[in-house]
Amino acid sequence: MALLTRTANAGLVARTQRPALVGLKAGLPVRRGAAVAVKAANNELDTEDINKKLNESLSNTTTYLQTKWEETEDKPAAVAVTGGILLLLVAANSVVDAVDRIPIVSDLIELVGIVVTGWFTYRYLVFGPDREELVSNFKAFLNKVYGK
Repeated sequence: MALLTRTANAGLVARTQRPALVGLKAGLPVRRGAAVAVKAANNELDTEDINKKLNESLSNTTTYLQTKWEETEDKPAAVAVTGGILLLLVAANSVVDAVDRIPIVSDLIELVGIVVTGWFTYRYLVFGPDREELVSNFKAFLNKVYGK
């Protein structure tokens, strides 16, 4: 069976049709026209409820930030610190991006991350008393941060 196809110079060329194969070595013809039925989940989201919760949380966040800004005594220093933090984040992102482009170093850093994650999981999350120690250390850190 021959098919006509267009070439780059707009001429028609006859070519033979090859049977569709599954895999390179299988040599089995593919049945065309097979349909796949996909059913949607019956879980319907209440968009009005979600919008109400989202608007409420945004309103609470906005009022909280406005209150904190009004309580700030040295506003220029707060703006300078925030700008400095953003500048440091951009610089850190540039450094990480540059290091990530070095082939061996990026793989080594990824390996170190995997090893540290495994060590942390084994050290603090596998056994019950160690989890309790982690929680107590975390609570002590939070108390230190909040000045309690």
